Amino acid sequence: TYYVVSADFSSRVMEPMSLSVPSSSYCVPKRERRSRLPSTSASSANGGGNRNGSLCSTLEKLCVWEKKLYQEVKDEEKLRTLYEKKYNRLKSLDEQGAEPDAIETARSSVRDLRSKITINIKTAKAFSSKIEKIRDEELYPQLVDLIQGLRRMWKAVLECHEKQLSAIRDSRLHLLKARTVSQSAAATLATLELERELTKWYRCFNKWTSSQRSYVEALNGWLRRWFPEVQDEQDAPDGAPPFSPGKLGARPIFIVSNDWFRAIDLVPKSDALKSIDYFYKLVHELRKRQEDEDRQKRKVDHASRDYNKRREALQRELGPGTGTDMVTLPENRGDHTVDLHKMRRKLDNEMAKHDEVVRHVHFAASATLPVGFVPALEQIVGFFHGNLQVYARIRTNGAGAHGAPTEVRRPHLG
Repeated sequence: TYYVVSADFSSRVMEPMSLSVPSSSYCVPKRERRSRLPSTSASSANGGGNRNGSLCSTLEKLCVWEKKLYQEVKDEEKLRTLYEKKYNRLKSLDEQGAEPDAIETARSSVRDLRSKITINIKTAKAFSSKIEKIRDEELYPQLVDLIQGLRRMWKAVLECHEKQLSAIRDSRLHLLKARTVSQSAAATLATLELERELTKWYRCFNKWTSSQRSYVEALNGWLRRWFPEVQDEQDAPDGAPPFSPGKLGARPIFIVSNDWFRAIDLVPKSDALKSIDYFYKLVHELRKRQEDEDRQKRKVDHASRDYNKRREALQRELGPGTGTDMVTLPENRGDHTVDLHKMRRKLDNEMAKHDEVVRHVHFAASATLPVGFVPALEQIVGFFHGNLQVYARIRTNGAGAHGAPTEVRRPHLG
């Protein structure tokens, strides 16, 4: 059975989606936006081979040729089945001493089928040679271009996020305070918008990294089918050495693909995703605190209106010139006075609760950036740094002498 890598991945694997919080509601950039990263169809300065066309078109071409090869193999299998049937009939006629004309007719049919099978085999070999030629002369240099472009991408996004992290660390985060709803009606809406953007950031970052991994897994899985004698690693016994195409004298494309596949596993994305998720939870908690402050502010306003109405009513009842100062007004002046004192105590209580909620809002806001955003950026920077390290060790110059990618050490971010 023959397979080819889906060409759809090559158009997405280079896009650094959501490396900063996206401004649109979709992860994939619009078509009219031009990436500053090198195209996978461009020729590198040190490259060689046929690099005409894009990586996507090369994969589509391989898919077309493999479909042709698959059809030839299926046709040859059908002819072999028919050949065995005709051959057994010829053998039976010969053993039974049938008429010479019947034997000759059967022999001619067998001869024709044998010729067709021979043609099928030659055609299948020609198709297979064509696939290998495209693989080595077109796909390989384009993969080298892609990996070199990804190296430049990892370096660029690493430098960008390191600058962002440095700027945030140098800022006076501990002095930041969130606007309460009483100060700005748009405070909760702004926090809600940030919460939504963090959700998209998480989703797009996960989709972007998963697309790269899926692409490499599909590509390496397809190339490994050239080595049917090599056992899949998940089926191999414990302690068995990993698959090494270099030791088998394989072509450079197998070495590059295997190095790339192993490099992907050395830099897990889980820590970065967890840090983004934790940042999201802090922002979500801040929004809940802001909503609590909004509800408490409404209670204060309601209690204040009730108190002012009752005080004005009591003032009219006591007559002109009578003060309603709560300090001098005794509670034994009647039921209305007692009610006014209760309303004042309720208002003071609601105002005290509001002050407490506001303190919680400021505390949640002050923790959001240093406790949430800074660690998230640190994990993102570590992820980019790790990828830059392992991509540098992918042997894009043939078999190379650098060895396969090894475990990476992340930079100290403390």
